[in-house]
Amino acid sequence: MSFSPKTLLAPGVVMSTLYFSSVCIADVECGDTITDAQTLTGELSCSEDPAITVEGPDGSLVMSGEGAIECTTDGVGVLMLGTSGVVTGGVVSNCETGLELAGSGLHKVFSVTVEESSGAGVFAESDSNLIRQNTLSNITNVQASGIVLEGVANVAIGNSVSGFFENGIGGFGFFSYIGNNYLEGNAVAISLGARIIDGVTVGASFCVIASNNVQNNEIWGIAIGGPYVIQNMDNVVSGNTVAGSGFDDLLDDNEASDCSSGTNIWSGNTANTSFPSCLKDL
Repeated sequence: MSFSPKTLLAPGVVMSTLYFSSVCIADVECGDTITDAQTLTGELSCSEDPAITVEGPDGSLVMSGEGAIECTTDGVGVLMLGTSGVVTGGVVSNCETGLELAGSGLHKVFSVTVEESSGAGVFAESDSNLIRQNTLSNITNVQASGIVLEGVANVAIGNSVSGFFENGIGGFGFFSYIGNNYLEGNAVAISLGARIIDGVTVGASFCVIASNNVQNNEIWGIAIGGPYVIQNMDNVVSGNTVAGSGFDDLLDDNEASDCSSGTNIWSGNTANTSFPSCLKDL
């Protein structure tokens, strides 16, 4: 399933060590479904959708050396199914969705470079996925987002995200953790939005946005959208450095003008501008 771009938001782990007993170095081809440990060392140019499928719990793909996957038509570069699949290294380029984390979740995406996605670089629709130390970039002004966290308890940590015309990182589910990322030159760097559940607009809640470096984004730096039928609430935004945003560095559409509502917790952020204006001083 391909990622369909969301409406632009806001007026809007435990980590385990991975052990592989053996890695099969074979010819990975376009259209393959990988159910064991495989290594890709060459470049693939694929018209298949998805280009590659990695199915856990035993499926893993290491892209090393010249390992790369390029999409020649709209579609998914790497589709992750089952549970606990792993993709590391390499380049995924020119896909509608670079990597789609589906199935039962608990997937891991480490150190992948994702370029020129027309929908989303990484789309985590399942739960409890770890997206760590990846580089995502676009240089064309298409309606795309870098990382989309739609499931529950997804983690995006230590990523570099730049040049996306929608969200750098967009959180739509509960209990997301967005930390220690570098974001520059996106429309909105980090945003919490909403999903439609049983016909009701439900805001993302119980999320943590911490220690991110957010620089020179076109509209907002860190934004919590709303108000929704069930509002974004009990989110923690702390210790972030935000500067150079086109409108405001910090935004919370659920907060009172004197910052008295406390719907979300803002603390210890470094920013020059905010809405409400008191937000930056919390």
